Amino acid sequence: TLPVTLREALLGGKIRVPTVSGPVEMTVPKHANTGTTLRLKGKGILDQKSGQRGDQYVRLEVVLPATPDADLEAFFRDRPDTGEDPRKEMMKP
Repeated sequence: TLPVTLREALLGGKIRVPTVSGPVEMTVPKHANTGTTLRLKGKGILDQKSGQRGDQYVRLEVVLPATPDADLEAFFRDRPDTGEDPRKEMMKP
């Protein structure tokens, strides 16, 4: 699980990611969400028999700023509510 900022998740971009073989650069796609899973091909654990590395999977977790951000709060407060309910599917009988 890899924490990403709201900005990185919304706008996408390249970030550094720790792997078992050292840090690598990975591209976060625009509009990524918590739970998005990305594959780092050949960056996983070394198979002793084949001598090849497996893949490492990275699950994104969007995190809010550690300290309150007044501008971010104002941005959302001043926007109209879209009525989107991310729990809607959970409420179906």
